[in-house]
Amino acid sequence: MVISHGSRAWLFRRSVDWKVFALLFTCAFPFILIGVFTYVSLSEAAVGLFLGILLLITIPLRRLLKGRKIAMPRSAIGVVAVPYGFLSGASFGVGLILGPVLLGAGVIGETLIATLAVQGFLLNTIKSIAFGFSPLLTPKLIAIGIGMGICTFPGHYISRKIVRKTSLRVHTVLLEVVMVIGALYFLSRWFAT
Repeated sequence: MVISHGSRAWLFRRSVDWKVFALLFTCAFPFILIGVFTYVSLSEAAVGLFLGILLLITIPLRRLLKGRKIAMPRSAIGVVAVPYGFLSGASFGVGLILGPVLLGAGVIGETLIATLAVQGFLLNTIKSIAFGFSPLLTPKLIAIGIGMGICTFPGHYISRKIVRKTSLRVHTVLLEVVMVIGALYFLSRWFAT
Protein backbone atom coordinates (compact mmCIF):
# COMPACT_ATOMS: atom_id res chain seq x y z
CA MET A 1 0.00 0.00 0.00
CA VAL A 2 2.90 2.38 0.69
CA ILE A 3 4.32 1.79 -2.79
CA SER A 4 0.89 1.83 -4.45
CA HIS A 5 -0.24 5.09 -2.83
CA GLY A 6 3.21 6.59 -3.30
CA SER A 7 3.21 5.98 -7.04
CA ARG A 8 -0.35 7.35 -7.36
CA ALA A 9 0.62 10.39 -5.29
CA TRP A 10 3.56 10.98 -7.64
CA LEU A 11 1.41 10.67 -10.76
CA PHE A 12 -1.21 13.12 -9.46
CA ARG A 13 1.22 15.33 -7.46
CA ARG A 14 0.20 18.55 -9.21
CA SER A 15 -3.40 18.12 -8.09
CA VAL A 16 -2.90 17.67 -4.32
CA ASP A 17 -4.81 20.04 -2.03
CA TRP A 18 -2.08 20.45 0.59
CA LYS A 19 -4.26 22.42 3.04
CA VAL A 20 -6.89 19.66 3.13
CA PHE A 21 -4.16 17.02 3.43
CA ALA A 22 -2.51 18.85 6.37
CA LEU A 23 -5.83 19.23 8.20
CA LEU A 24 -6.82 15.62 7.62
CA PHE A 25 -3.46 14.16 8.61
CA THR A 26 -2.91 16.33 11.68
CA CYS A 27 -6.28 15.37 13.16
CA ALA A 28 -6.13 11.69 12.14
CA PHE A 29 -2.54 10.84 13.13
CA PRO A 30 -2.95 10.02 16.86
CA PHE A 31 -6.06 7.96 16.14
CA ILE A 32 -4.25 6.01 13.41
CA LEU A 33 -1.81 4.76 16.06
CA ILE A 34 -4.63 3.86 18.46
CA GLY A 35 -6.33 1.93 15.63
CA VAL A 36 -3.13 0.01 14.79
CA PHE A 37 -2.58 -1.08 18.39
CA THR A 38 -6.25 -2.09 18.70
CA TYR A 39 -5.92 -4.21 15.54
CA VAL A 40 -2.76 -5.92 16.81
CA SER A 41 -4.55 -6.99 20.01
CA LEU A 42 -7.38 -8.78 18.13
CA SER A 43 -7.40 -12.45 17.12
CA GLU A 44 -7.28 -13.36 13.40
CA ALA A 45 -10.95 -14.41 13.48
CA ALA A 46 -11.98 -11.14 15.17
CA VAL A 47 -10.01 -9.14 12.59
CA GLY A 48 -11.81 -11.03 9.80
CA LEU A 49 -15.20 -10.28 11.34
CA PHE A 50 -14.29 -6.61 11.91
CA LEU A 51 -12.97 -6.05 8.38
CA GLY A 52 -15.84 -7.93 6.73
CA ILE A 53 -18.52 -5.97 8.58
CA LEU A 54 -16.70 -2.66 8.04
CA LEU A 55 -16.49 -3.21 4.28
CA LEU A 56 -20.15 -4.25 4.04
CA ILE A 57 -21.26 -1.19 6.04
CA THR A 58 -19.15 1.14 3.90
CA ILE A 59 -21.14 0.51 0.71
CA PRO A 60 -24.63 1.50 1.95
CA LEU A 61 -23.13 4.32 4.03
CA ARG A 62 -21.41 5.77 0.97
CA ARG A 63 -24.63 5.45 -1.05
CA LEU A 64 -26.63 7.12 1.72
CA LEU A 65 -24.19 10.01 1.89
CA LYS A 66 -23.96 10.25 -1.90
CA GLY A 67 -27.64 11.05 -2.23
CA ARG A 68 -27.32 14.01 0.08
CA LYS A 69 -25.81 17.32 -0.79
CA ILE A 70 -23.30 17.62 2.02
CA ALA A 71 -21.99 21.15 2.24
CA MET A 72 -19.43 21.73 4.92
CA PRO A 73 -16.57 24.06 5.62
CA ARG A 74 -13.14 22.56 5.09
CA SER A 75 -12.43 22.92 8.80
CA ALA A 76 -15.09 20.23 9.46
CA ILE A 77 -12.76 17.71 7.79
CA GLY A 78 -10.77 17.74 11.03
CA VAL A 79 -13.77 16.37 12.93
CA VAL A 80 -14.28 13.56 10.42
CA ALA A 81 -10.55 12.78 10.55
CA VAL A 82 -10.84 11.41 14.11
CA PRO A 83 -13.01 8.33 13.37
CA TYR A 84 -11.31 8.04 9.97
CA GLY A 85 -7.91 7.86 11.70
CA PHE A 86 -8.98 5.14 14.12
CA LEU A 87 -10.69 3.03 11.44
CA SER A 88 -7.76 3.52 9.06
CA GLY A 89 -5.34 2.29 11.70
CA ALA A 90 -7.40 -0.84 12.26
CA SER A 91 -8.55 -1.48 8.70
CA PHE A 92 -8.20 -0.49 5.07
CA GLY A 93 -10.51 0.98 2.44
CA VAL A 94 -11.77 3.65 4.82
CA GLY A 95 -10.76 6.37 2.35
CA LEU A 96 -13.94 5.55 0.45
CA ILE A 97 -15.94 6.88 3.39
CA LEU A 98 -13.93 10.11 3.28
CA GLY A 99 -14.88 10.62 -0.37
CA PRO A 100 -18.38 12.05 0.17
CA VAL A 101 -17.14 14.30 3.00
CA LEU A 102 -14.30 15.70 0.90
CA LEU A 103 -16.63 16.15 -2.06
CA GLY A 104 -18.96 18.14 0.22
CA ALA A 105 -16.00 20.36 1.10
CA GLY A 106 -15.27 20.97 -2.60
CA VAL A 107 -12.39 18.51 -3.09
CA ILE A 108 -13.26 16.83 -6.40
CA GLY A 109 -11.86 14.91 -9.38
CA GLU A 110 -8.11 14.52 -9.66
CA THR A 111 -7.65 16.71 -6.58
CA LEU A 112 -9.61 14.14 -4.54
CA ILE A 113 -7.57 11.24 -5.95
CA ALA A 114 -4.27 13.06 -5.42
CA THR A 115 -5.03 14.22 -1.88
CA LEU A 116 -6.20 10.76 -0.79
CA ALA A 117 -3.13 9.19 -2.42
CA VAL A 118 -0.74 11.39 -0.42
CA GLN A 119 -2.80 10.72 2.72
CA GLY A 120 -2.74 6.97 1.97
CA PHE A 121 1.01 7.00 1.41
CA LEU A 122 1.74 8.64 4.75
CA LEU A 123 -0.92 6.64 6.61
CA ASN A 124 0.42 3.32 5.33
CA THR A 125 4.00 4.34 6.07
CA ILE A 126 2.98 5.00 9.68
CA LYS A 127 1.06 1.72 9.84
CA SER A 128 4.06 -0.18 8.45
CA ILE A 129 6.32 1.29 11.10
CA ALA A 130 3.80 0.59 13.87
CA PHE A 131 3.19 -2.98 12.67
CA GLY A 132 6.96 -3.40 12.43
CA PHE A 133 7.03 -3.26 16.23
CA SER A 134 4.56 -6.15 16.41
CA PRO A 135 5.05 -9.81 15.52
CA LEU A 136 2.55 -9.44 12.65
CA LEU A 137 4.97 -7.91 10.12
CA THR A 138 7.62 -10.45 9.18
CA PRO A 139 10.51 -10.07 6.68
CA LYS A 140 8.68 -12.48 4.36
CA LEU A 141 5.53 -10.31 4.43
CA ILE A 142 7.63 -7.18 3.83
CA ALA A 143 9.17 -8.80 0.72
CA ILE A 144 5.75 -9.88 -0.55
CA GLY A 145 4.38 -6.38 0.07
CA ILE A 146 7.25 -4.73 -1.82
CA GLY A 147 6.75 -7.11 -4.74
CA MET A 148 3.01 -6.46 -4.83
CA GLY A 149 3.56 -2.72 -4.57
CA ILE A 150 5.97 -2.70 -7.51
CA CYS A 151 3.39 -4.61 -9.56
CA THR A 152 0.95 -1.70 -9.13
CA PHE A 153 3.11 0.79 -11.07
CA PRO A 154 1.80 -0.03 -14.56
CA GLY A 155 -1.76 -0.09 -13.27
CA HIS A 156 -1.53 3.45 -11.93
CA TYR A 157 -0.35 4.81 -15.26
CA ILE A 158 -3.21 3.05 -17.00
CA SER A 159 -5.70 4.05 -14.30
CA ARG A 160 -4.85 7.73 -14.70
CA LYS A 161 -6.04 7.50 -18.29
CA ILE A 162 -9.06 5.42 -17.33
CA VAL A 163 -10.10 7.85 -14.55
CA ARG A 164 -10.11 10.67 -17.04
CA LYS A 165 -12.34 8.71 -19.46
CA THR A 166 -14.60 6.60 -17.22
CA SER A 167 -17.80 7.83 -15.64
CA LEU A 168 -17.80 8.17 -11.88
CA ARG A 169 -20.80 5.82 -11.70
CA VAL A 170 -19.02 2.91 -13.43
CA HIS A 171 -15.85 3.46 -11.41
CA THR A 172 -17.83 3.43 -8.16
CA VAL A 173 -19.72 0.24 -9.01
CA LEU A 174 -16.45 -1.57 -9.77
CA LEU A 175 -15.01 -0.47 -6.42
CA GLU A 176 -18.12 -1.66 -4.61
CA VAL A 177 -17.92 -5.10 -6.25
CA VAL A 178 -14.31 -5.46 -5.11
CA MET A 179 -15.30 -4.35 -1.59
CA VAL A 180 -18.10 -6.95 -1.39
CA ILE A 181 -15.72 -9.71 -2.52
CA GLY A 182 -13.19 -8.59 0.10
CA ALA A 183 -15.85 -8.45 2.80
CA LEU A 184 -17.06 -11.98 1.99
CA TYR A 185 -13.49 -13.25 2.15
CA PHE A 186 -12.89 -11.71 5.58
CA LEU A 187 -16.21 -12.99 6.91
CA SER A 188 -15.36 -16.49 5.64
CA ARG A 189 -12.22 -16.33 7.84
CA TRP A 190 -14.44 -15.63 10.85
CA PHE A 191 -16.83 -18.50 10.06
CA ALA A 192 -13.93 -20.89 9.34
CA THR A 193 -12.75 -20.67 12.98
